[in-house]
Amino acid sequence: MTRYRSIYETSSPLILRAVFLLLSCTMSVLLSTAALRAQSDETYDIYTANIPPYVGPGPDGKVIGTLVPVVEKYFTERGLPYKMNMLPWSAAFRRTMSKSSALIFPIDRTPARENLFMWITPLITSHYYLYGLRSDVPAKTSIDKIRGSNALISCPSNAIQCELLLNAGFAEKNLLRLEDLSVPQRYRLILNGRNAYSVFDPKVYDSLMARDGLDGSKLIRLGKVGEIQGYLAANKNMQAPLVERLR
Repeated sequence: MTRYRSIYETSSPLILRAVFLLLSCTMSVLLSTAALRAQSDETYDIYTANIPPYVGPGPDGKVIGTLVPVVEKYFTERGLPYKMNMLPWSAAFRRTMSKSSALIFPIDRTPARENLFMWITPLITSHYYLYGLRSDVPAKTSIDKIRGSNALISCPSNAIQCELLLNAGFAEKNLLRLEDLSVPQRYRLILNGRNAYSVFDPKVYDSLMARDGLDGSKLIRLGKVGEIQGYLAANKNMQAPLVERLR
């Protein structure tokens, strides 16, 4: 009876090594393809904050505002799945810094933040002014005079206002930095005499005064302290395939 020998008995070690190498390469390609497919299906987490008129809460928990359709269009045109989340600003900032699939908007692009994020696309240019109590501050009070007065100025942590003040020559000792300090809260701090000034984007200031039924005319807009372009930005460690899909 003829005895049939297996491939292991008839093949040379060289052939066996070639077969093993082919199988290994095939498995590697399959795993890489699976990884890429998983990345292509990954949902982007987009974080933002309550910054009307640009972003705000809508009915049924929906995020609305003038910039929301711009960001939504950016993702839908590319066929990218996303989830939009609205948090307090500091929480949105920290979440984006810690999660590799995360993005944030609108975030002002500054030299201090340049290496903290990947800057995907510009959205808006914001203008920032100092505000003080109308009954205490003459209308034409200059930035230089305010800077030399050593008055206390409030600004929210992880937001652009503190950085703008430092860039404008104000001393750190004159900044009242508070976590998640909203526009209405800073408005009330000035009215209550806790500090003399704060920095607002007039569009945001007017929107929030109207929303909360506050008398915005009690504060007076003074000198401009900065003009910054706001972006949609991504976590700096986002994987290359996910970044490429955003371009």
